[in-house]
Amino acid sequence: MASVVNPRPTAPKPAAPKTSYKTPTVIAKPSAPAPATKSSGATPKGGGQAASGSKLIQPIKTPIKTGGVSAYDKAKAELAKSIEEGKKLVDLYNKNKKVEDDDGDSGGDGEDGKGGEDAGLAYSKMQDEKARQDAFAILRDVFSSYGLSELADQISGYMREGIGTGEATIRLKQSQPYKDRFYGNELRLAAGRNVINEAEYLDLENSYSETLKAYGLQNYFGTGVTPNERKNRQKSIASVIGADISAVEFKERVVVAVDRVKMADPATKNAFQQFYGIGEADLAQYFLDPTKNLVNLKEKATAAEIGGAAIGQGLSATMTSAEDLARFGINREQAQIGYGRISEELPTAGSLGRIYSESGVTYNQADAEGATFKGLASAKRKKERLKELEENQFSASSGTGINSFMNSPYVTKGSSAGQF
Repeated sequence: MASVVNPRPTAPKPAAPKTSYKTPTVIAKPSAPAPATKSSGATPKGGGQAASGSKLIQPIKTPIKTGGVSAYDKAKAELAKSIEEGKKLVDLYNKNKKVEDDDGDSGGDGEDGKGGEDAGLAYSKMQDEKARQDAFAILRDVFSSYGLSELADQISGYMREGIGTGEATIRLKQSQPYKDRFYGNELRLAAGRNVINEAEYLDLENSYSETLKAYGLQNYFGTGVTPNERKNRQKSIASVIGADISAVEFKERVVVAVDRVKMADPATKNAFQQFYGIGEADLAQYFLDPTKNLVNLKEKATAAEIGGAAIGQGLSATMTSAEDLARFGINREQAQIGYGRISEELPTAGSLGRIYSESGVTYNQADAEGATFKGLASAKRKKERLKELEENQFSASSGTGINSFMNSPYVTKGSSAGQF
């Protein structure tokens, strides 16, 4: 048997070197969870964990609360309420409009088969109609506040005709009752003045009435108890408004009539009646006459006060002289002081004037008024000339003796130096 020769042993093959890194594991991106379907009702395994380990976002199952009620329930309730209100308004609208079908329904068959018109359209119409009725109700109330309740039926007629409130107002202001009520505006137009609005007109009426009441003349324009008396009263006030007499001027007139004349001393009232023929009972009517100018009325009152001051001192009073002094600027107080002085000096001065009349020098009340109130040089010269004549007469050595003058009833010891 042939011998087996062992082959020559070979060197062992070196082992491959060990590596120090690991091959990275590729992690797949988790896919979005499939939306749950109504039929499946499946939920991810592992308590809601995705296969890749990510958590699923669960849908919110608790409804949103609004004041303890879900938003859905609240919206549903409001919708139901709106529908119910809409039905009521439709019924009311159809009732007011008296819509009747041949078969007795409130409207024709609609798309829903229940009859009636579209709820939205009916609601809109109803709102428009309600607004129109409200507007006419306000119009009736406004004209009633003017004292024109008699126009209520006319206003209702305009509403039934379908006339707008704007046009209705224009027509009402052209009516005769309105023109009679605001007659003062008619007078203003005729005089070329602008009309005033109703609010201003009523304010003037109220102001006049308040002033008259404060001075005890509340019935001057009439009582206004019955409808006829009220209309007459309004027409009397209209004459004052038409003359463009303001509330301030009206009060001034009343003050002059009452405080300065009616409540004055007897001498002043006497002078006013003597000058103008107006007694105490007619003073208010005289001073409130819109045709008379307030400036002239005040001047007359002052003239009466001046005349009263003269009468009070036992002197004469004339309208011409009193009005002249009033225009000159003399007032009641000045007149009282001035006539007090004149009453002291005039008897002596007048007597001397008569004594020395041959010399052409006279002195009377008009001269005294000119010298006292106006400071007239001519009047003052007269007074000085009389004084000189008197002094010369006493010192004269011939002619009429001093004793005769001393015995004269017109000359007293203190007349020349003391009073004149």
